[in-house]
Amino acid sequence: MDLYYINYFGLLHLIINKRDSSEFACEIVAKIQINPSFTVDHCKKKKPLQHLIYDYGAADDAPNITLVSDKDIDEQKSFHRFAGDRINNLLGSIDGVFFIEGEIGDDILCALWNPANREVRYLPGAPISFEWFALGRHLVFGLEPITKDYKVLYYNECEEYAAIYSCSMDSWKFFKHNTYVFENTSRCEQNMYNTADYLNGCYYWLLNERNNKYRILSFDFGNEAFAKMEGPPRGNEDYTWSGTLMLLGDSLGILNFVEGCINDVWVMIQPGVWNKFLTFHLTTRTKSFYDNCFICVTKSSRLASYNVVTNKTRLLEYRHPGLKSNPACGGCGVYYYKESLVKIKRQGNSELHLNRCFTKMSNKH
Repeated sequence: MDLYYINYFGLLHLIINKRDSSEFACEIVAKIQINPSFTVDHCKKKKPLQHLIYDYGAADDAPNITLVSDKDIDEQKSFHRFAGDRINNLLGSIDGVFFIEGEIGDDILCALWNPANREVRYLPGAPISFEWFALGRHLVFGLEPITKDYKVLYYNECEEYAAIYSCSMDSWKFFKHNTYVFENTSRCEQNMYNTADYLNGCYYWLLNERNNKYRILSFDFGNEAFAKMEGPPRGNEDYTWSGTLMLLGDSLGILNFVEGCINDVWVMIQPGVWNKFLTFHLTTRTKSFYDNCFICVTKSSRLASYNVVTNKTRLLEYRHPGLKSNPACGGCGVYYYKESLVKIKRQGNSELHLNRCFTKMSNKH
């Protein structure tokens, strides 16, 4: 496929050879190791960057995991089925570890998972019930970078208490916070990509406030506190904000839909200070972000990556009809993945009995 780029007046257009135009148009856990430095050193080693594709609709006898690099399909394998009726939420990876939220009957089952060493660590059940698909309900995953402690946060925008699980303590605790996003009729935008919200010890949400103004809500996994900061400025009264968070290298970014196929990318250069990075046409489904790349799906259900810094597009060696569907509907989720041998099992492999790992689900319809 021949790709040609024209950049004028700050607007990037991707032109496709006519014979290929129907094929592609660019849119554009767990005890820590006894020696924590092992985790740091291992993650710094040069490992090939991969994408982990999880097929939520795979048959029981079919591989549900495919690892894809920029050059080829590296491996297809079946991971032993997660205990539960289905996986509802897969977050990560962070230093090679994923967070899984599953459903089993009327309960929620949470776990950490390292695909490289096939370790799974089920979290103890929380002493409170978790809302089920409620507006403003969030269950997120992060790493405290100093101690290398994996943590899971349960947060409901309507409640004054939040709950956090720490791997090093192997327990949940509750704390009162002073962050009520419903003030000023704001709400946290749910990020459908599940790979773009954690950066350098903090988890981020996009707050959509009245008059289409955006702010950023963050949670620091180190001091376990929420904070707010300003988002990009509105251009004028006719400017439509409809965005989602993304990462550009080590910077927080916002992909903002303007109109038609035109999108802006904004980058936060320091807390509350934003620059518009570029404007471009985005005409195909986006599955995820990593580093400076969009991971997109072509019309023939093939993965492709687009680097917004180098303006380079690469077709990946993976096709699947489920790429065009949302994971919640049995489609495929695409996650940035860097292999790690971090141990997440409890010391001495003293895993909890599964009955102690269920959290009650409330408001299930």
